[in-house]
Amino acid sequence: MILLINFLFSFFLAFIFLTILKKLSLRFSVFKSKKNIPLLGGVGIALSILLIFLLYHFRYNISFSHELINIFIFAYAILIIELFDDWHEFSLSKKVLIQIIIIALFLMNGKRVQIYFLSNWINYLISFLWIMGITNAFNHLDIKDSLCGGICLIMSLFFSGASFLCGNYLLANLFLILSGALAAFCLFNLPPAKMYMGNSGSHFVGFLFASLSISLDYASLENAPALFTPLIILAFPIIDTFFLIFARLRKGLLPFKKSNDHISLRLISKGYSHKIILAMVYFVVLAWCGTGIFLLLGRLKIFGGFFVLAVLFTSSLIYKAAKN
Repeated sequence: MILLINFLFSFFLAFIFLTILKKLSLRFSVFKSKKNIPLLGGVGIALSILLIFLLYHFRYNISFSHELINIFIFAYAILIIELFDDWHEFSLSKKVLIQIIIIALFLMNGKRVQIYFLSNWINYLISFLWIMGITNAFNHLDIKDSLCGGICLIMSLFFSGASFLCGNYLLANLFLILSGALAAFCLFNLPPAKMYMGNSGSHFVGFLFASLSISLDYASLENAPALFTPLIILAFPIIDTFFLIFARLRKGLLPFKKSNDHISLRLISKGYSHKIILAMVYFVVLAWCGTGIFLLLGRLKIFGGFFVLAVLFTSSLIYKAAKN
């Protein structure tokens, strides 16, 4: 019951914040896209989460671990910095440098990937690449109405379930609070969008997924492969990023050079409607998320079946996007 209350509370708070921010952005002509659409969706999501976070701490005297506080401090630092990027776009070198500094500082005190047979510095490097990669993967997804928001909502719900199965009820609640805020944002982001997540929002949400996903202890002696659960749940953003990089390299472009080579944009150029693309992408994301949950549960036969289906659906999507 408390999980549903957290979801609904976050949903209504985010809805209120998003409504206010939308009106302020349009009235004062700030933080808007070239299409005159507000870019403050991520701020609305972040404010609702922060308010609930503070309410739980001061009103209900719930204490949070140093590790969790560290995650939120750096997530909101990224949000604020990327707001300036939404206002006046940073150069690529400045963006990369800022991210390297923030993630390196975060990992000095934050939880890292802990693969017992690897040395500390390799675990640190894997953690750095994971957070940098996932954070930017979600930013790359934020290119069409309802794409990033919908994918984030699906993954957040599954991570809440994964946290519950791992016995981490605090993290399960936090992911559900994030889900409620994302659900409210999705209402504003339905085609035609009335609000965008912005660079601030996509980086904020991406960082939360990257850092919170490695805060869970998935594996056990009986089910060591469950270590790969977050990798599988987040498979689609990772695959989409690698597809984008490969497509740009084939054109002789640098991986970070902007181009219309995202899977969804390629599908649009092939004549697929926006609704069909969303349906196909959501289906693929659900397939990967289901695969991750069955791996976590140790149901290896069902996991194998889901994995095969997820690979086939993803391959079909990539083939449609890549073919001439």
